[in-house]
Amino acid sequence: MNLSVFMTGLLTGLSLILAIGAQNAFVLRQGLRGEHVLAVCLTCAVSDALLILLGVTSFG
Repeated sequence: MNLSVFMTGLLTGLSLILAIGAQNAFVLRQGLRGEHVLAVCLTCAVSDALLILLGVTSFG
């Protein structure tokens, strides 16, 4: 594995996760309120995983 390719992918993924978008703001707001935290986090994590899987498998 090429280290520069790995670091590029890692930093790109990290920049997408750290950006405060609508979904992240919603999760933070629900977490601070303490309302449905597990359901919100689980729903967002599963939907993100499915979208990533769809993007990776559809790329070819």
